[in-house]
Amino acid sequence: MVDATRAVITGVGVVSSVGIGQADYWTNLSQGKSGVKPITLFPAEEFPVGYGGEVSDFEFPGDLRRKPARTVDRALQMAYVASAEALRQASLVDDEDRVVVDYPVATIVGSGHGPCHEVERSMNAYYRQGLRAVNPMAIPRSMYNSISGNLSIQFGLRGPNHVIVSACASASTAIGEAYRLITRGDERAVLCGGTDAPLCTTMFSAWSRMRIMARNDNPQAACRPFDADRKGLVLGEGAGMLLVEAERDALERDAEILGVIEGYGAISDAFHITAPQKEGMLTAMKRCLKDAGVDPSEVDYVNAHGTGTELNDQLEAEAVFELFGERTPRMPISSTKSALGHALGASGGLELIATLMAIRNDFIPPTLNCDHPDPQLPLDYCPHQGKSRPLNVAISNSFAFGGNNAVLLIRSYD
Repeated sequence: MVDATRAVITGVGVVSSVGIGQADYWTNLSQGKSGVKPITLFPAEEFPVGYGGEVSDFEFPGDLRRKPARTVDRALQMAYVASAEALRQASLVDDEDRVVVDYPVATIVGSGHGPCHEVERSMNAYYRQGLRAVNPMAIPRSMYNSISGNLSIQFGLRGPNHVIVSACASASTAIGEAYRLITRGDERAVLCGGTDAPLCTTMFSAWSRMRIMARNDNPQAACRPFDADRKGLVLGEGAGMLLVEAERDALERDAEILGVIEGYGAISDAFHITAPQKEGMLTAMKRCLKDAGVDPSEVDYVNAHGTGTELNDQLEAEAVFELFGERTPRMPISSTKSALGHALGASGGLELIATLMAIRNDFIPPTLNCDHPDPQLPLDYCPHQGKSRPLNVAISNSFAFGGNNAVLLIRSYD
């Protein structure tokens, strides 16, 4: 039976360090290619780590409603490109990228650092030249909701627009809230996902001072999720956007349905601003499965948060093992951050799209650099090479600073 409150995915769009556009993204991700490379966006020689998951050869494709690219923050540029791809695939916009349906479409975007390049420009202008050098438009350009607001304006999306900020769980939370809007019948279509562009000197300096970024003479070998020799994360950037809508509307529009979002679980650790807890991770996964009405035995694949930090990987693996029990060593789990870097608030969108593509292609992307899987965490991490196998149900984990835990479940569409 066609359901007016079943949340289906009809379009996806990607800007990532391994490829721009969903086709290149999936090809390179599934083949185990890394997007980690020396940073070119700013001089990085003075930093302890001078590499990251930078999006190379990225060009903003013109005007954003007559606003030149130089006036638009990088996070918004990437969100625009990814959103345009998703909306076009869903056949929701015309040749001028204006929405073609006669009902409101909502916009919910997750971002951890928002338009941080614009903030940096204003700060530099003030300290170098004084108050009059600060652009009068600095506030509307640097507001977090300038991302969702500009996307709404660009595409004519007249539903509510919001930016959700929950650190590395931002995109997953945005998608989860979009799913809830659809399943409650509050909205018929939502553009959702995440974007982050933290590769600027201000943000990169702050991350460097936390001393949690992995150091390695070979940048592409630095991020080592679940490896016994893991040393930390690699910072990245990008955008992953989806068009989620009610099944009935998708079928009436003859849109191709790519998959179904069936579960969402979120919880706060209420423990520590940066230190994770296994109980929060485990509870979020349990809530997601309960929301979907899915037994752990039905899950075919876990796209892990998998940052490559010692404690996060340990606790996530322990939580997965506790949830899935005896079958855990036989159930594949992989971390695509090993290839992408950690794109912070965008990571949940990029990873859910990877999970969706895994289901559609019956192929699990690999965990790179997992040369010696941690013997204390005996799971199948799909090291080095992906695996072909039938996939029907998968979950994607996002765990973040602030105690935020968000998990999404998707299913193939029959």
